[in-house]
Amino acid sequence: MTIRREIEFFLDDGYEIVGYSDGHYAFDIWEKKHFFPLEELKYQKFDFILLCASSGEGRAEMKRTLQAYGIPSEKIISPHVLLEKYGAKKQADLFADITRRYRGERSLIFGLSYSVHGIDKRLLKGSFFDCSALSMDLYYNYRLYGWIEKQILTKLETVFWVFPYYYFDYDMSRSKTMYEIGRMFGMWRADDWHNYQCVPGAVEYVENYRMFGRKISQFYHMPKEPKLLTSVYGGTNGTAMLEKVWFADHNETVAENQELFVSFWKKMEAGGGAPILIVPPFYLKGFNSISKAACEKKREKFYKILHEIEAETGKIRVFDYMDRFAERRECFSDVEHLNNAGAAEFTEIINREILAPLFPGIT
Repeated sequence: MTIRREIEFFLDDGYEIVGYSDGHYAFDIWEKKHFFPLEELKYQKFDFILLCASSGEGRAEMKRTLQAYGIPSEKIISPHVLLEKYGAKKQADLFADITRRYRGERSLIFGLSYSVHGIDKRLLKGSFFDCSALSMDLYYNYRLYGWIEKQILTKLETVFWVFPYYYFDYDMSRSKTMYEIGRMFGMWRADDWHNYQCVPGAVEYVENYRMFGRKISQFYHMPKEPKLLTSVYGGTNGTAMLEKVWFADHNETVAENQELFVSFWKKMEAGGGAPILIVPPFYLKGFNSISKAACEKKREKFYKILHEIEAETGKIRVFDYMDRFAERRECFSDVEHLNNAGAAEFTEIINREILAPLFPGIT
């Protein structure tokens, strides 16, 4: 009943509930609304059937029953974004966040978790607007800039791209996990899901975003505020295994991201601010030998790609801080992410080594 109520409450105005059905009852016992017996469903006109069950087992049983009655699998949808453990209700509307918070700053930050958590914007010298968001790939950073570009009245000044070595192999729209944990929901307003059709099951999440995105976002209106990372990494040195993205090679994604990088770069240049590429720090002492090898391989690939790209962009300024805090456990919440203390120190390094030379009068 809870799921049904949430569907009725959050369903976008562009959709209509044409009726209800049930495997145990012959009519709608709750409100006596229009009811379809299971055996008649396949003769009705509808876009989707939504499964009103909170448990995965219950939804799986419902789906099997509907398929047995001749309903195509692609028309049977689980209301993922309404389920208790799904992250959509905790995800900020990233485009609305820009509209709400952007105040004409000429300096911008793009990236993913490494800039969200790793740079303390309060300590940066100058007025920066942070466009980065957790798990954000190059494509969606580009889309976010397209949104903010409409509101920039003056030329850009300083642009930071905070990217790890694996970034050219990364496309969040090709990762089922990004849909399952709700990260993709932040882009619902654009209704642009990039390569989602390459991911089995992703279309079900996309239909959820279209059905429920607007009202969920309006109801919860979560701010884009990073979680404070106060803990210190407690793992044993030399044992940490990096995530799968560090070990994967996706040639199609690399080719697409290279083209995208150049387009994004040229758009930044046209706006007056060629990007400064920053590679974030990692706790290298925590890596196991397999991860160290994977990291080095990705580093070599990263710089090879940049060298190729420079034929179109000209010189790319790179500040590589990968090993700056290599043995500084106290600076990290995990082997890949700085904690608050590490972020404060890293921000002061950025002020001193990047911003001060650019703007000699900065203090």
